[in-house]
Amino acid sequence: MSLTSCLKDPTSTMSRFLAEHLPLAEDALSDYRARLACYAPPVKPAAEAGQRPEYRMLGHTIDHRLRISLGAPTGAPISEGVVRAVIDDDGWPSREVIDTVQAAGTALLEELGTYESEDGQPLALEDEAEEHLIRLCHLSSSFEAIFRHVGWVRGNTLGLTPPGASLKDMVDAVPSYVVDDIRRQMELAAQPGPFDRLRQLAAPERICGPVFEGSLHVGGADADFLLAGALVDCKATIRPERMGRAELYQLAGYLLLDYSDNYSIDTVGLYLSRQGALIDWSVADFLGLMGAQMHLPDLRAACQYALTDGAAGAPAPPPHQRKPLPRPRNAPPVQDSLFDDLD
Repeated sequence: MSLTSCLKDPTSTMSRFLAEHLPLAEDALSDYRARLACYAPPVKPAAEAGQRPEYRMLGHTIDHRLRISLGAPTGAPISEGVVRAVIDDDGWPSREVIDTVQAAGTALLEELGTYESEDGQPLALEDEAEEHLIRLCHLSSSFEAIFRHVGWVRGNTLGLTPPGASLKDMVDAVPSYVVDDIRRQMELAAQPGPFDRLRQLAAPERICGPVFEGSLHVGGADADFLLAGALVDCKATIRPERMGRAELYQLAGYLLLDYSDNYSIDTVGLYLSRQGALIDWSVADFLGLMGAQMHLPDLRAACQYALTDGAAGAPAPPPHQRKPLPRPRNAPPVQDSLFDDLD
């Protein structure tokens, strides 16, 4: 069970911990929505008639393309997906298809490796080069899906690959609407603004797919980006106004799983790739809006203790005091009950 899976289960230890210790997610959401209103509507994919966009896959694809701009073209989810493609779903796909997909995956990793660079890559390449790279990123998303599910699940389009197909065949089969949609999002990222500034950071300040000290305590947790101390999660939603407490708790979960402050996170935020917008908070303001009752080191200690059942090495949590942290200026008023509206 991953962090996102834990958060979907209200009975999980992580969900219960966050609901108890960060009970005012609606206040943070109010701040998020007020700031969201300042931005233009999100761009949307335009699939052909009868073709429904694969929104989840598009989200992974823009994430991969942005990582390449930061100089990190591969990573464990893709390479492990190639390896785990051997694990079929009750005989699906066929052994011939699996062999074909794994061979193409190996070639994909080799080609993606050519984009690795400390300087990163431009946010928008020339037309043909950009189209080819977007198609590679979309294939990468399908391999990541195999990694996330620890094997095949029916519906993964890689399973429809004809036996004996080459990587070029698979690249050419990526729908054209995917290319158009990701290209528009990258054009937004390339405009003077938040992501363009982040891409210009020095290489040591750009970390893609960070894993945290406590990641294994929730079955696995790797964030999108850590950029000069800013924990940034990329969201490619077409309805950003509908994002809720789950997205904020995801940010909080990553923040708390860095038990020993290895990454020195001082800011958390959401990058809305369909608007080219970054909505972020200092850690102090974020925790204040979320209704934290303890400072970050104590919250992390309590989280570690809860997730490990007080196992050896996990520090005992400090006494829980009902004294909220200072709230940011102009923050919404505190709710009457710490546990209102948690359903």
